Amino acid sequence: MKKVNGIDFSFIIPVYNRADELAGLLASFVKTDKPKSAYEIIVADDGSTEDIQAVVNRFSGLPVMYFRQANAGPGAARNAAMERAKGKYFVILDSDVILPADYFEKLIEAVEKHPQAGMLGGSDASDSGFTAFQKAVDLTMTSFCTTGGIRGAKKQAGRFVPRSFNMVVRRDLWEQTGGFSDMHPGEDPQWVYRAWDAGFSTVAVPDLKVFHKRRINLRSFWRQVLRFGRARAILTRQFPRYFSPVYLAPVVFLLWTLLAITGPGFFRWTWVAYALCAFVEFLIRSPHPLLALEALFLMLVQHTGYALGFLQGWFKLFILGKNPRQAFPGMFFAKKNIKNA
Repeated sequence: MKKVNGIDFSFIIPVYNRADELAGLLASFVKTDKPKSAYEIIVADDGSTEDIQAVVNRFSGLPVMYFRQANAGPGAARNAAMERAKGKYFVILDSDVILPADYFEKLIEAVEKHPQAGMLGGSDASDSGFTAFQKAVDLTMTSFCTTGGIRGAKKQAGRFVPRSFNMVVRRDLWEQTGGFSDMHPGEDPQWVYRAWDAGFSTVAVPDLKVFHKRRINLRSFWRQVLRFGRARAILTRQFPRYFSPVYLAPVVFLLWTLLAITGPGFFRWTWVAYALCAFVEFLIRSPHPLLALEALFLMLVQHTGYALGFLQGWFKLFILGKNPRQAFPGMFFAKKNIKNA
């Protein structure tokens, strides 16, 4: 493998507070099998109020670099880290993930198997030590019945879009397309679409797995999926050529649910059949009935929140004709440290 300044992989980790979770991620680096390639870790502190540097200092045995910037969003933090990076590949992780012991082995296999890919996307899963709610959210977010397998599964709906919780980016792609925008959430598919426009390909690598903590409660999960729906409407406005009918599935589900409540029995029975199929999938993946029931409830929350966010975005952007920043100013950070945003 060709090296840039002796470094193969630059791990990019933006963090805003969440010091304990960052400590867990860095500790997992220590426990990974000894890598056969040179690497560096760059922690981008995006204006945290917690002492992130103290956490980094505890891991002096790792090749870790720390810097701090004024709060400008995860996109700007990642971009600033990539400006400092020396590797041929940028491995972008969220601060709330944990690496399995074989992560480096799977990473090297992935880039050697897919040298032509500009971006590779790994999968995420829950760990046995996670809370029941975290496990239920994972079941919901990675279910084929809910997301259509877009998060690194072997079977997926449509062209694969890597996500920034576990994304591998070739340096020359970044040099040609720039990095993330100041949008959040939605900055990762937005960059992928620009990469496609530039002629780069993307590949799903299911075996390249991280354990994703998802430190959220029911209220924050609702807010998250609502914002995901708004982000999808924004991306549809910005990149209509990459819109897929599958993105309308939560809206169809919401209408289907209303018809199941108020309409003929056909809608009610088909709705129940779908819910049973999802429940069986949850049971197969995690043989705990209560956990499967919780995941089923979260599936309803996910579909409903995403659908309402998408419909809100569609109305503001396509009916009222507002631009995304006017419609949803809270989903954009001030442009700072953004390359080619």
